[in-house]
Amino acid sequence: MALCGGAGDSLLGDAAVRGADVYLTADLRHHPASEAREQALLAGGPALLDVSHWASEWLWLDAAAAQLREAHPQLDVRVSELRTDPWDFQVVQ
Repeated sequence: MALCGGAGDSLLGDAAVRGADVYLTADLRHHPASEAREQALLAGGPALLDVSHWASEWLWLDAAAAQLREAHPQLDVRVSELRTDPWDFQVVQ
């Protein structure tokens, strides 16, 4: 599995992405994603999973903040709780 937080269609041609079974990223644009799917049918490539931009980056922010606090204890590092995706929905099980 290949993963890129944020907009990741610029990496669709990368060898690590092309060699993966699944590519999870955000903000895939129509033409690059369509071309990657066609390429995958012809020569193999990953299934594409497109999630919202904010959600794809939110997962690692606490870990990044902890590393910054450790490396720079003089800084006040905070992770914003503000959701910036334009989509407003909730999945409930």
